Amino acid sequence: MEKSKIKTRKSKTSRTKENTKNNKVKKVEGSNVKAKLEDERLIKALEKESEYINSTKMNEKMINEFYKFHKRKIKRGDFYSLLLCGLVLIIIGINFLLEGEDYFFGLIINIIINVFLIALGIYLWVYAFKYQKYDKKESKKIYDDDISTYVNNYYFNDERVVVKNKMGTTERPYDCLEAVYEAKECYYILLKKNSGYIVKKDSFVKGEEKDFHKFIKEKTGKSYKKRCHRRK
Repeated sequence: MEKSKIKTRKSKTSRTKENTKNNKVKKVEGSNVKAKLEDERLIKALEKESEYINSTKMNEKMINEFYKFHKRKIKRGDFYSLLLCGLVLIIIGINFLLEGEDYFFGLIINIIINVFLIALGIYLWVYAFKYQKYDKKESKKIYDDDISTYVNNYYFNDERVVVKNKMGTTERPYDCLEAVYEAKECYYILLKKNSGYIVKKDSFVKGEEKDFHKFIKEKTGKSYKKRCHRRK
């Protein structure tokens, strides 16, 4: 009799746990469905109100071209530190290289070590002046993801631009943009001096790029700039 009671209690407990688990799953699924519906409503609203829509698929090459276009280099403090370290290594290497050694083996070792120091110093100088490239590890530290794999959807209406990707939705009135640059194959929409979005000219899904050129120029005024090519 006691054993049957224990079994009954265990079965009730297991059923309760299973029901709780099922309820949690249903809640999560319900919230996901709700979020999906809200997202779909937002997209439909944006599609309806937007004069131009662009869907740009990102890649590393595009991001590196963006860095080069805006001459993105390392921070000023790091720049001067690299120059100083490089100069010190070159001076040390040249100084000891000129002193030399009295015996052959010492001379060879002296040359190898100090040529290495000079080469390292030159490398630091070159690194300080070269344009920086996209770093996946740095991207994952900042954004917890590889942004070079994103598809950015841009919605341009009469008052603002809305940017939507897997990270979320961002919107900015045209007069709050830092600048809009037109290059040969892309538009660069800057939110800050060295950060922004890339809009490919061949990726418009609503509206024509030739008309968008006039549209964005009118909306941004003095903030609109051209580089790399001439266009009327």
